[in-house]
Amino acid sequence: MTTQTREVAADSIAHIVIQNVAKTYASPRGDVRALEDVSFRIGKGEFVTLLGPSGCGKSSLLRMIAGLDTATSGRLTLAGEAITGPVAGLGMVFQKDVLLDWRTVLQNVMLAVELQDLRKADYLDRATRLLTLFGLGDFLQKHPWELSGGMRQRVAICRALVTDPSLLLMDEPFGALDALTRDALNLELQDIWMQSRKTIVFVTHSIAEAILLSDRVCVMATRPGRVVEVLDIDFPRPRALAVRESAAFSSHTRRVRQIFEGFGVFQHDRS
Repeated sequence: MTTQTREVAADSIAHIVIQNVAKTYASPRGDVRALEDVSFRIGKGEFVTLLGPSGCGKSSLLRMIAGLDTATSGRLTLAGEAITGPVAGLGMVFQKDVLLDWRTVLQNVMLAVELQDLRKADYLDRATRLLTLFGLGDFLQKHPWELSGGMRQRVAICRALVTDPSLLLMDEPFGALDALTRDALNLELQDIWMQSRKTIVFVTHSIAEAILLSDRVCVMATRPGRVVEVLDIDFPRPRALAVRESAAFSSHTRRVRQIFEGFGVFQHDRS
């Protein structure tokens, strides 16, 4: 079912609140308005995706939720507190895995523990269990340069999860992977989310990926970036890849394409 923006019912149950957020970047050629009047809420334990074309401000918004960047105007809160700096209890996964080639797989995962100045002994078993869950139990002492792209990204996800963060932010984590590996990691991520019910904010420009994974999809338009519609995705979980062949899935896909077509995303030269 396609719906207009559905807000979380009340501030008391909204884990993340983005209210009238705008972002302007200074440039030698003049200011660039990256985001304008962005407002929506995310409930605790929701899987919400920011979906839009390149340049619509998805990553900028994600960085603001993480507390790594500030809004030019507007307000962002997490658990009722204003986000004014790097957020505690946060795991983050980027498109590039950013692994350190001189450290082993296990050491790369444990880096998140070291950077937070936590006791390594308290997290070593968890790191090993996560890597085993992601099919990397036999690669703990290997180095990143010995792994495939998909395996490297699995390590990056384990690193983000090892400290058991309450909030997981993912910035196009599977965008550089081949289609089969991407499908496999989509299903593994869904499994992890169903077991942990962490709050996940996921960024992608893949319509199918967004619909497959999400509770809600925030569809963004570009120049300046803004949320133009939020779609409720109510397919039962766990979702198999075959759900993409259903009429309901196709209906969601058509709606997103209609939105993008309305903003000229799919226009091409007809001359």
